[in-house]
This record gives sequence, structure tokens and C-alpha cells, in this order.
Amino acid sequence: DLYARVGILSFSEFHRTVPIGMFVRSASAALVLACLVASAPAASQGRSLAAHDGPSQPLDLVDLVRAENPDAAFTVEVAFADGRTVAVEDELVRFRVRSSQSGYLTLVNRNHQGGVALLYPNGFAPARRIEAGEGAFFPAGREFRFRVTGPFGQELVKAIVTPEPLVTAADVERLANSIGLVTAEGRPASDAGTALGGRFSPESWATGALYLTTAPASGARPADVPAVQIEPPPEPAGRYSESPGRAWRAAYREARRAASGTRALGRPVADSSRMAGAPPLVSDLAPADSSVLVLYRPAVGTRSVGRSLEGGGVFGQLRQVELDGAAPGTRTLGGAYGETTAEVLAGLRADPDVLAAVPNYALRPFRPVVRPGSRIEADAVPQHDGDEPALWPLQWPLHNTFWRSPAERVDLGWRRALEAYRRPEKPVIVAVLDTGIYPDNPHLAPVMWRNDREVPRNGIDDDGNGFVDDTWGWDAADRDNDPTDTNPDNSHGTFVAAQIASGGPESVLYGMAPDVEIMAVRVLGGARGTGYEALVRGIRYAVQNGARVLNMSLGAGPSERPYPDLERMLGAVFEEAERHGAHLVFSAGNEGSDSRTTFTYPARVSRPNTLSVAAIGMSGELLGFSNHGPNVDVAAPGDAILGHYGPTLGVEDWRGTSMAAPYVTALAAMLFAKHPDWTPAQVRARILETARPRGLDVASGAVVDAAAALAD
Repeated sequence: DLYARVGILSFSEFHRTVPIGMFVRSASAALVLACLVASAPAASQGRSLAAHDGPSQPLDLVDLVRAENPDAAFTVEVAFADGRTVAVEDELVRFRVRSSQSGYLTLVNRNHQGGVALLYPNGFAPARRIEAGEGAFFPAGREFRFRVTGPFGQELVKAIVTPEPLVTAADVERLANSIGLVTAEGRPASDAGTALGGRFSPESWATGALYLTTAPASGARPADVPAVQIEPPPEPAGRYSESPGRAWRAAYREARRAASGTRALGRPVADSSRMAGAPPLVSDLAPADSSVLVLYRPAVGTRSVGRSLEGGGVFGQLRQVELDGAAPGTRTLGGAYGETTAEVLAGLRADPDVLAAVPNYALRPFRPVVRPGSRIEADAVPQHDGDEPALWPLQWPLHNTFWRSPAERVDLGWRRALEAYRRPEKPVIVAVLDTGIYPDNPHLAPVMWRNDREVPRNGIDDDGNGFVDDTWGWDAADRDNDPTDTNPDNSHGTFVAAQIASGGPESVLYGMAPDVEIMAVRVLGGARGTGYEALVRGIRYAVQNGARVLNMSLGAGPSERPYPDLERMLGAVFEEAERHGAHLVFSAGNEGSDSRTTFTYPARVSRPNTLSVAAIGMSGELLGFSNHGPNVDVAAPGDAILGHYGPTLGVEDWRGTSMAAPYVTALAAMLFAKHPDWTPAQVRARILETARPRGLDVASGAVVDAAAALAD
């Protein structure tokens, strides 16, 4: 049992002053909340809650976990009472629920095995009314206590606020078990969870969600789970050269020639003059469509307009407003702020309930240079030289064999980092927000994240996370459950993912992070173009489904002017991700622009859980195409990077800041693996404080050093 186990301590009906421990510490028992499930009434009795007067259908208890309402006129937030994002083993947990509209609270918990417990109301606490804007704390008295009893995992707490009690005292009295809780297990019996059985009008109820991420006390491993060190691959022979880059290209040409035999060395791919040294294009950001994104204050009420981006926290405060006609199920502006986009934006920004309003600006991947003729087709890729991939000596970012002298050697120190690395109890989830990924690529297939709580292709949101059939990720660009890249010959997302993750036994290249699962989140290349709305949805999906690190090799800009409302909106989204324990890594951009005078987003927005990354070459100098300046945090290798461009093991040589960011993402994942109790701010600080100073034009002046960061 590698998941968190959250235990409920309740009070016996016979003697309510004595707490009874309802959790089991043995991992093999795999119980805790499951023990509550085991003691629940049979499904036919325990999961159907009686309907109130009127035409409503009975509620299914498991369905409550799935309740979502995009038409809600208000927001509900659930958080740890002390504001932290990670609970530590053996601590008692207390929640804070804040609703921007008064109503009655229903609080539901789902454990990692699918068991559901109705926390409020319960046998000792009736349905409670909370007032608008007031932070109500739960547990409030001696109804029960919520204790984290195991590390590494997540539990879901769902809050539902309704104008009248959703669950009656009679329901609880009829269905509660010996500790006063209504519990159930199994899949929802119906699809009623999205509408609460039609019980209330759409605008009168709302939900919030909290994922209880847990970590071991003091970062210690459980005694029965030894920390296993990884054996680093052997050190390839060094190749001294007055021109490391030229020597690398000659060695790669030789490898392609040997692999291809008498066949062509690969078809040419067009180069990019932008990255070959042309002056940067600087222009205003362009909208992806006619909609506007509006970030409301937490307590707005019925004045919000547009379509909610859903979810808890700031995601529930963000709404998308269509200006060229209303989308189904949304409330329109109705001319309240004017007719033109400029008038609407000005009116929204003057509204005291609005924190930020921005057009849905277009996003793009930071396209890399692909050198002409650099491809090795899949059927010609050299497999292995002994036990190691034959191309290992050419992966200079991990271990550089091309240098003039030892003092001038530049790489990530990956082999030495592996000596200090320790395997985690469970893989770290890394989300790649990009053009999509080919999950069947032989390098990536063994390390793709899978949502085991979702039943494939049944058209039901089995795990109650708000996304139907999301078995291996989500397409936030087209809003469906298939995040596969639509470009089979040039997959930006697949290349990035293969840099991050160590692959399966068929891999011909090393990925940097040994123990990660790659979550595919497509946010670029949608059928109607892609804007920041897709990025926000993608971030929301990743962090609410357990991703600890998010890689975003994408952006918009550079622009000659700042966009303060966009910065305010992104800052709020990144702060929400931090509350979920997630670290965000951005590529700085490939226009060669100076961040002192130009503005590139989202890399421009800095938070304690973000890093923006510039690109260096083998000489250790910033590459001419890399954006730079004090608003870029750190640098990493971004030239002569080998990776997989599509669904096969075919290899190509790419360069760009899109290739630099994944190395920092992988390092952050390795730090979370070794220190699962660390916060994103601690990971960021560790990467920056251990980076090697090289006098570069970035905020740290330095290049990331994996060996120093992982050192004890």
C-alpha cells in the first residue's frame, strides 16, 4: 500500500468522551478509511440517500464525490486550516471551508481505494450552515478527528454548499455505522452527481475540493522500505577538443552513418532563422479567440459572468467570457460593460469584484532548431553498446565527454547526482504541459502516468475528479480525454517528456529522472487555436491529480510592454498550484530577447514555486537565441540535445530553451523523490543555491548542478 492512509477518530455512541482509533497502521492491511468502508452497510442500503420533497431522485453517496456545477453563481474553497499544502504523517488535520454565498455544508471524503465517507453531517453533528465569506473550520468540536497515518499519497475532501441541507438528520440516523458516519464503496450508480439529482437550481449550489497530499514525518522512509541507491552508468571516454561543439557534431554524424549503413542519413528539416541569430520579433500579445478571462475576488456572489473554469481555490474564481455570443450554459455580459473588447476589458477592470481581466492570449511552443539531416530513423537507431545505450557518449548534458580541459567541462553532473540519489517509495508525477505525447513510444510507455481509478471508455467520471475517462491525462486544448500529439513526425511534447524520464528497457537514450511517471496534459495545438484558458485548465488538471512538477516549454511574447493583469492572473494560478505542492518550470523563450526591456509570459511571472530556464551550449555560454536577463532564473544545457520526435525510437538533434527546461524539471523531480516532505519553495531554493556560478546574464548567473543539488 503506497498511498496515504487517512484515519478518522470518532466517538462511540456509548461513551462520546473517549476517542476510538479507527485506523490500522499495517501497510499490508491496506485499511484505515477502508476499515470504515468495511464496516459500512451494504451498498443497497448505505449509499442511497432519501430524496427531499419534490421531483428529485435519491442521491447516491458515491455520486456526491463527482458533484460539479459549472453554472454556480458563487465559489467554495477548501484548504488546510493553517494554509500548508502537505500534511505530515501522524498529525491531526483541520480544514477551513469558505463559501462566497451562505448555505448548508456537506463534506465528503474519498480514500485511495474508492471508499466514501460522509464527514458532515454525521451522527454527532447535524448539517451546519456557514455564512458568506466566513472561514468555517472543521472539525469544529468533538465530532471526530482527522489524522494522517501514512506517507506518500492523496485523499480527496469534497465540500458542497447548498441553500437547504443536502443530507437530512434522518438520512444519517438511518444509514450511519457504529462511529456515526455514513460510508459506502464502489462506482456511482447513476450520473446524478453532476446535478445533485436535480434537487436545486443550477446557480444555487457550488463545490470545492481539497486533495490531501501527505508526506512522512521528518522526511524519513518507513523502516521496512529501504532507500535504494541507483548505480550510475559507466563513464564514457573523454574526447578532448579545441571545439567541443564541432567534435560533438562530427561524432553524431559518424553515429548516424554507422547506424544507417548505405542509407540516407535522414531527411532535411527546415532550420529557423529566428534561432540562428536574427533579431527578435517584438510585438503585442495576440488573442487566441474573442473571449476574455476574468479573475474574481473570492466572495463575488451572483455578479460573476461567463463559464467557470471549475475546481477549487482560484480555479473556481476564474471564468471565461465569450464576447461574440454566449456559449451554452454561461451568463453573458449583456452589454453591461460596453460592446467592444476594449470597453468590456476596461469595465471589468474597474469592477471592484474583479482582480484581473485579460483577453485569452494565444500560446505557442517555443519551437526548437532541428538541424537539417539530423534524424536517425527508428529502424536504424543503434540499440546498445554492451549494457548501455550506444548513444550514451553523445548525451553531453548528462555527462560531457567533449571539452578542452577538465576545468572547462560543463554538464549537469548527472552521474555524481545518481550516487547521492535515493529511490522514493512511489514515483514522482511530472506533468508535461505541451503539444501532447505519444504514450506508446517505447521509451515512454513504461513510465506514463495511469489513472487507475478511472474505468476506460465508459463515459463516466469514475474517480470524481471532474474529467471523464481521463485514463492517462487530459487534452485541455480540445477538452477531451486524448492528449496524444496530432503531429506524428515532430512531437514537441514527446521530445520533452523523453528528456525528463528514464525509459524502459528498449530505450536508446537516458532520460534524467529515474523514478517519475509522466502525466500527459495537452495545452497546445487545439483545433481552434490555443490560449491561456487551456493552460489554466491544464495546470488545474495536473495539480489536482497529484503532479509535483509541471514542465511548460511554451509561452507568448516577447512584447515591448508588460501585461499587469495577465501577471496578476498567472500569479494567482501559480500560487494555487503551490498550495497543491506543485513546482512549475518554464522555458525562457527562443527570441534572444533581454527581459530588462521585453516581456515573455509565463516565464516572466515569478513565484516561490517557479523557475524560468535559459539555454547554454557545451562551452558554458548562453546561446544566442536564448532569452536572458534578470527575469530569467537559471540556465541549463539547450544545444545538441538528442531525443525522440514521435511515436518510435527515432532520434533527432534539437536545440532551444524548450530543451533546457526539462533538465531542471527532472532535477526538481529527483529532489522531491529524495525529500518527499519538501515544499516547492525548498526545491526552488535548493536548485538556485547549488547552481554553478558562470557570470551568465540570468538572475542567478549560474548553471544548474544536479550533483550539488542532490548531495547530502
